[in-house]
Amino acid sequence: MSQQNINQSDLGRAIDAHLELLKKDRERDVLIRRHGIKNIPAQTLEQIGADLGVTRERVRQIEKAALARIRSQKRPVDAITGRINETIAQNGGLMQLSLLQAALELDPALSPELYFFVKLQPELVLIEKNDNHDSIVLIESAIKPASVAEIHQAAIDTLKSLKKPTKLDKIIDAVPASIDPKALEQLLSASAKIANLEAHYGLSHWPEVNPKSIRDKIYFVLKKMGRPMHFSDIADYIQNLKTNPKKVTTQAVHNELIKDKRFILIGRGIYALAEWGYQAGTVADIIEEILREESPLSKDEIVRRVLARRQVKVTTIALNLQEKPQFERVSKATYRLRDAQ
Repeated sequence: MSQQNINQSDLGRAIDAHLELLKKDRERDVLIRRHGIKNIPAQTLEQIGADLGVTRERVRQIEKAALARIRSQKRPVDAITGRINETIAQNGGLMQLSLLQAALELDPALSPELYFFVKLQPELVLIEKNDNHDSIVLIESAIKPASVAEIHQAAIDTLKSLKKPTKLDKIIDAVPASIDPKALEQLLSASAKIANLEAHYGLSHWPEVNPKSIRDKIYFVLKKMGRPMHFSDIADYIQNLKTNPKKVTTQAVHNELIKDKRFILIGRGIYALAEWGYQAGTVADIIEEILREESPLSKDEIVRRVLARRQVKVTTIALNLQEKPQFERVSKATYRLRDAQ
């Protein structure tokens, strides 16, 4: 067994060594069948009880007692246990079970075996998957199991109060219990209530950190970049997002940009967010809006204000001032609306 990798035969032998600590074959049989290991499909309490001629509750009692018996027996730390403990310790004493499996480079087909093996270790605590988070394994001496829910809820409350995505350090400062940043990162990764996109955390229903539709992803990209972008560049950025499992075409992005009023075309294929102060319409519409706000204005000032809202050529602005009937020159290079008093 290499330090980086745990293979099937290594894990199988380690599990067998633990099961041999049980004196009764029935206890071993119940554990194997309940956890779906050793190439045997997982079975329910009812299925096992019917086969053994005992009640569902009796099977549960046998399983609980067998697990406790293995965990209570002192034995040398084997290589696999040492590797698992080392990996969790390197992550602050807590890991999402699926990330532990990935870190161990363990075949995904061996998920039941890893799950079972972790449950056998007396120094580890496995918190089962629930509505709040995925399965978590922790070193009890490093993190108190009872504090996990408290820390998780504090992170949620912090994000609710901030009302916007934030970096990990802001959440660390707000949690009531002491926790290693790596462990908190693992807990937030396991959370069903919190999402993370490009090192920013937010509530899972926020499109800023968990964009699902193409429109939400466009909004995220523009907000992230903080500047107008060509639709093809937006499409390229979306394609590389970790939250984008499906291929997104440039045409699909362009279609959504056209439909959504949050996105304003300010130049040839270049879009900006309406919340940045850009507005839709022709260049003439923009000039008219500017002159309604203040009039008369010099040509240079009109150009400056138009360019702050649209990316067009200066000659385009000049031609609109000269040719559109709603604009009137009142003196040299100074314009107002024709109906203005």
